[in-house]
Amino acid sequence: MERRIFAGLFLFYLFSVAGGGAQSVADNEKPVWTMELIKVKPDMFGFTLGYLDDNWMRVRAEAKRQGSVLNYHRIAEQGSGESDIVLLTEYKNQATCDARDSLFSTIRKQLPSNTSGLLRPPQQEDLYEILSVRVFQDYSTIDKAEFRLLSKN
Repeated sequence: MERRIFAGLFLFYLFSVAGGGAQSVADNEKPVWTMELIKVKPDMFGFTLGYLDDNWMRVRAEAKRQGSVLNYHRIAEQGSGESDIVLLTEYKNQATCDARDSLFSTIRKQLPSNTSGLLRPPQQEDLYEILSVRVFQDYSTIDKAEFRLLSKN
């Protein structure tokens, strides 16, 4: 009797571990988002939007065309006295997100510069400061409840 219970528990554990390994591979293929919060310097909101158009938006558009970026958004609060902008980028998976600096650097070198028509394009430091960059994983497609180990004591 004890052997059957032990064998049943062993099989249950074996299938649980195999299922857990497969789940972590699937997690690595889920979309990943970055959220950058930037604080615009006084009276620089319009210039910042132009700078982001020439740089951030164009780079994301090319990365989307190449398939590394799935979507991107530049959003700001309407009618706010504060000038904060949120930059959201959805990457294909965690590996693509991890390689984003290299990807964007390569794209910047390929794109023509200074499309805004300004004589001297402003530098990012003159326009805004980056307050935070956070990375999120997309769990919106989970169709069943799952337990996930968050920490070990």
